[in-house]
Amino acid sequence: MAGQWKSILDSDQLGVANGVAQLDASGKLPSEQLPMISTSQITGVLSASQIPNLDASKITSGTLGADRIPTLDQSKISGLETTLAGKVDTSITINGFALSSNIKLQTNDLILRVTELPVSGVEGEIVSLEGSLYIWKDSA
Repeated sequence: MAGQWKSILDSDQLGVANGVAQLDASGKLPSEQLPMISTSQITGVLSASQIPNLDASKITSGTLGADRIPTLDQSKISGLETTLAGKVDTSITINGFALSSNIKLQTNDLILRVTELPVSGVEGEIVSLEGSLYIWKDSA
């Protein structure tokens, strides 16, 4: 049977430039054995973990997700006061406080003040009489 000799790869050609790439222990090509690839040759989609942090100046289009927008002070939002003007009826008051300013409600603002204890009440109802609190409990 006729045959021919074929050259066998010289081990000096493994993992060197213009030689044959060799896999590392994890079964991947080491980056130093990869050729430079033009970005025009790259296709597919990158996962979020593959994208490095970007400076905000690099983002020039698109829409940021709400979770990427920090909380802003009202003074930082231009035109907000004009947009909201007339939207809240400032003639309404809560315990004498107008809605045009901050309202601070305390426990005593939410509890009925009485000059004498009512004859009856509703289970859990609280009233204030001369600085003391009273709660209505139904008989069980």
